Amino acid sequence: MAGDAEIEIAKKLFAAWSSGDVDAPAEFLTEDAVLLDIVAGEPKEGWPAIREFFGMTLKVFPTVVLAPDAFWVNETGLAVRWHMSAVAGETFPEHVRGKKWRSDGMSTLEFRGDKVCREVDYHHGPNVLRSLGLG
Repeated sequence: MAGDAEIEIAKKLFAAWSSGDVDAPAEFLTEDAVLLDIVAGEPKEGWPAIREFFGMTLKVFPTVVLAPDAFWVNETGLAVRWHMSAVAGETFPEHVRGKKWRSDGMSTLEFRGDKVCREVDYHHGPNVLRSLGLG
């Protein structure tokens, strides 16, 4: 059963996602890890595909922060509730650029040993726009 060690790894993984360093999450993921962000669509399979996806994310949201605040543990991993935020950049309408947006979500993390082998992120993409008064 997953427990405190996995929660600590999850916290470190989310800090890596929030670091602005495209390579930071690698140490917490298996080389063949799968990342499925339900808003982005198709699963990203393996670290090179995950790195490419994360790199594109950082280009659009270089200040992205994923802050976990609750965990639920089961036999193969855990679920984590988080808050995502960033500053609206050039891809947003001019009148909201520079404003901070926020969206809540959850992820499931499955572990193989002391690394995450599968992450599935659940959130509602339009919440970003709503938090800026655009939706």
